[in-house]
Amino acid sequence: MATVPHQLPEIDTKDYKVFVTSLCVIVFVALALLVQLNNVAEPTTIYLVFVGAMVLSSLACILQPFVNLTLALVYLIGPVPSFLDVRYSAAITAVLIGNCFIGCVLIGRFKHSFARHSLRIPAMLCLVAAFSAVYGLARGNQAAFVLGDLYQVLEFSAIFFLARSLIQSEQQFRTLANTIVGAIIIASVLQMADALRGATYLPHLNQQGIDVARTINMNAPIAFVTLLATLGVAKYKKWILAGMGILSVNLVWSFTRGLWLAAFASSVFLLILQGGKFRRAILKCVLAFCLLAVPSFFASGLGSIVTERIGYSSQQFDSASEEDQNMSGRRLLEYILVLPHVAEHPIAGNGLGATFLIAGNAVLEGPKGEQIDFHYIHNLYLLIAFRLGIPALLVLLTLVWKYFRESTKRLKDLSLSPDTSALLVGLVAAIFGEVVLSVTSPTLLNHPTAGLLGCIMAITTTGLRAKPQASGLN
Repeated sequence: MATVPHQLPEIDTKDYKVFVTSLCVIVFVALALLVQLNNVAEPTTIYLVFVGAMVLSSLACILQPFVNLTLALVYLIGPVPSFLDVRYSAAITAVLIGNCFIGCVLIGRFKHSFARHSLRIPAMLCLVAAFSAVYGLARGNQAAFVLGDLYQVLEFSAIFFLARSLIQSEQQFRTLANTIVGAIIIASVLQMADALRGATYLPHLNQQGIDVARTINMNAPIAFVTLLATLGVAKYKKWILAGMGILSVNLVWSFTRGLWLAAFASSVFLLILQGGKFRRAILKCVLAFCLLAVPSFFASGLGSIVTERIGYSSQQFDSASEEDQNMSGRRLLEYILVLPHVAEHPIAGNGLGATFLIAGNAVLEGPKGEQIDFHYIHNLYLLIAFRLGIPALLVLLTLVWKYFRESTKRLKDLSLSPDTSALLVGLVAAIFGEVVLSVTSPTLLNHPTAGLLGCIMAITTTGLRAKPQASGLN
């Protein structure tokens, strides 16, 4: 009697790809940390070499726009935009986005995008920005500032449109969402390693005798609340908790009240969206964390530093340093100086690239004792009213309200798996935190955060199929 040969179990190609990707990420992080901790080269040099490899990879993957979209997001999340000149950083992002567009055209991916209204919102934003750019140039605003403001709107709109066109299935959504969260965690690890080495590109906190490098990662609240949302359905909760621990350390180490507010606001919004057992479980975890971690946190001395930082706003004019007084009051000065300009041109605004006069003492590294023509505005909503006018601000607020109405409807889609639903609700809560954060930093329309947030807003408001098409991740 013939014997049937023993058949080896088939290897799932999806599991293989996940394993290889995870291995590559671990190897890259290990090598980067090894090089940095041993002072083999400056971290900025290593990062720039890695970005060069990303650009070359995007050319090699020209027919795989999903890959190029992922590369663009990884670049925006990484540490390079925080120290590279904004013009060069924008150019690198434009190349990555451009390669993604070329790939979509070559494989005919845009055929059904217009029917699904993927272009409606980005087209409206681009038209308004283009009109305001022409208006700003006509008013004599500096061309460099006009182009910079226009680019940031285009970055948001382009990645929004690409994400709407490319992300159509649950698998694609989960892949991109997990990539975003993973890239933010890796960026946080590298950033903290650079802080330990005293990297010069990181900002420093110099307050009441404290001088430490700050790990300001504008995307950390996004990954934190997304991991928090997946905690109830994750198979390997230890890995989720480890990621949340890394992000928590990074957030505390940033000594940035806006980021703390964004993490808190998005977490509260998540608890509102999620009900029942999830809410009770999270509250129990928070209570356990407070009982175990907070005492040791204060025992280490960090608790008093954070407490002083939180109360710094109320103490800002009691500080001994005149420079601290001016710096801490710069946001109040913006309202005082900008609001009269809004009143002068309430309908069309002052155009893209518009600036306002402010004391150099109130600007980081600004000239002391001089009045300067300043461009940056911390509050997004004040910025929109100043440059585009009050009607544009009302339109923006309406779009934000419609976004939350549409995205929360997606949460009721019973056809989605628990993993997908958890990622979806986490990302929606993250956007709420970014809307709050935009009061102190214009994250929604500011490079490099604009592209990432445009992507998240796109994929959380698009319909997802249970199974991907044969073209898969193209």
